Amino acid sequence: MTAATDRPAPGQTPTRAVPLQMAELVLKTGRFEQMHAWYSHVLGAGPFFERTPDPDAPPRPAGMPERAVDVRLAFFPVRDGQVLALFGIDSLAGVEPAGPGLHHFQFGVASLADLIAQFEHLRAAGTHPHRAANHGQATSFYFRDPDGNVVEFSCSNFDTPEQEREFMASAEFAANPSGLELDPDRFAGHFHAGDPDILDLDNQAVAR
Repeated sequence: MTAATDRPAPGQTPTRAVPLQMAELVLKTGRFEQMHAWYSHVLGAGPFFERTPDPDAPPRPAGMPERAVDVRLAFFPVRDGQVLALFGIDSLAGVEPAGPGLHHFQFGVASLADLIAQFEHLRAAGTHPHRAANHGQATSFYFRDPDGNVVEFSCSNFDTPEQEREFMASAEFAANPSGLELDPDRFAGHFHAGDPDILDLDNQAVAR
């Protein structure tokens, strides 16, 4: 049933939403160097474009958000044309992220082996997840970047998107979408040992 607010007004041409793809995520930061180093390590490569603003550039128009020309910036390639960008804003130095806004964002990986490899890649640099969980439809490790943003790395527990969505429509998932909290080091150990029950939501051997 179409809601009244979805119906075009008399004489108005109906509109439609077009297919969208998440193309770019931009984080503003007062810790540009630390964020630059962290994301270079996470993504395995530095930015494909960097720029420092011209000190003689005209000031930003009043009331306008920061533009690329106003800030120190770096654009990192992710995949399939997706981009993660950093906007370095000096006035944010020392400011702790708080209040409404970004809760977390997710990088998808192709397999559990890739998820463990990414975890170990970050662990080697001294970065450890503050949380890991088997949500049922997917397994995720959660990290904090130098600004405290929560960055999730996740892989599907199913072979196809259809199977994943079918599980998410189940009463089991509805009862507990958070799933089973995991000890990431123990989980990685069980993975390398070839534990056949590693994705069993009742497997307390890999949980906290």
